[in-house]
Amino acid sequence: MKRLSSVLFLFLAMGFTLSAQDSSKSIPSVGGGLLGGGNYSRFKITDRGATNIESDWKWGYVAGAYLNFPLSNGFSIEPQALYSSVGSKINLNGSRIADQQLNYLSVPLFFKFHLGEAFALAVGPQFDFRMGAREREADIENKEAFKSNSISATGGFELFPRARVTIYGRYSHGLTKMLNDPQNDNPPYYYNQGFQAGLKFKLFGNNKAKAIPPPPPPPMPPVDTDADGIVDSLDKCPTVFGYQKYEGCPVPDTDGDGVNDEQDKCPTVAGNAKYNGCPVPDTDGDGINDEEDRCPNEKGVKEYNGCPVPDSDKDGIPDPEDKCPNIAGVKENEGCPAIPKFKAANVQFVTGKAALTANALKELTEIVIYMNQYKDISLQIDGHTDNVGKEEMNQVLSEKRAAAVKAALVKRGIDAERLNTTGYGLTQPVDDNTTAAGRTNNRRVEFHFSAK
Repeated sequence: MKRLSSVLFLFLAMGFTLSAQDSSKSIPSVGGGLLGGGNYSRFKITDRGATNIESDWKWGYVAGAYLNFPLSNGFSIEPQALYSSVGSKINLNGSRIADQQLNYLSVPLFFKFHLGEAFALAVGPQFDFRMGAREREADIENKEAFKSNSISATGGFELFPRARVTIYGRYSHGLTKMLNDPQNDNPPYYYNQGFQAGLKFKLFGNNKAKAIPPPPPPPMPPVDTDADGIVDSLDKCPTVFGYQKYEGCPVPDTDGDGVNDEQDKCPTVAGNAKYNGCPVPDTDGDGINDEEDRCPNEKGVKEYNGCPVPDSDKDGIPDPEDKCPNIAGVKENEGCPAIPKFKAANVQFVTGKAALTANALKELTEIVIYMNQYKDISLQIDGHTDNVGKEEMNQVLSEKRAAAVKAALVKRGIDAERLNTTGYGLTQPVDDNTTAAGRTNNRRVEFHFSAK
């Protein structure tokens, strides 16, 4: 173990020294660290005459240190020094006759090919120096039975080969006959064979060395790059022709509207050249500039291109809200002319039926007079009920009541084409259905007039 400790210390000392000397290279710096893992090994037996000897796999361990010498970004050389426990279980005619353990100081020399940042392949020779041997079945030391030195061929892979922690796996195949038996003329040939896997822990070295920055350029004589008469050292805009007044820069355009401040009457507000650098005016202050405003001297709205909302019949009700936009009316009748003596609440029905009462028929006379006066007006009749009874029944009843009003008007000379009906049943109450007065208010017919 003292021999192993000396070799490990030598490897680490060399690595730190070379890493410090490698800082000027543009390839990865020299690195190194420790590694450890497990061995799964056996003796590969070449049987010369005997066919009754078998070798089984056996677990062991490995620990050591490594140094990595990059020659380029894709290739490096990596020697290692390992203390390795390997061996094999030997069977003769199906019975266990030996459980052999060998301890080596192993020195693999890997040639590593880096296939990107996450993967590398490694191959090379391995030199093994026997440090101990024990046959565990008999519990005896038997170093003299095995050669003290051997050579193997080894190869494997590494995951994240330049990270602080690397995962590795490799396979080794011995090239040296291990048995030391000069008295046997025809012994079986034993070769070490095994798999190894573990982790590497980098203690020093970086993926990329920092390149030394180039020396500063020699001082240059004063120049005037933009030929504006102001040398670059005093020119705040050395590549753009400017003026002494603006310290070598062009005339500024503070608001970035393409009109320089000396010609811009609104230098802090973006505008256009047509208006001397000012925005397009909005004479009537309605938020729509004059170039887009069809009524630039009268406040309006965007929907009407800057003009006011129209009121065609001048009744104070804008056309979008006026059901009779071309006939002056009143707000209470949705922009249509008022019916002074008409009260929709007086249009009543016999309870539970669609038959109009006498007072209701009399009330409809006002509508007949009104519609004869305004031939361009149509009428929408909506029937409603309270919530007494089934919903389906109330729906049918509301439709019949609206139809009864239409029929009464048609009978009195109003063209049916000017009349439309809809039944809403109990779905649109205007009062509380839990009181008698509320239910009375909900049993109603509504009249909505509109121009054709």
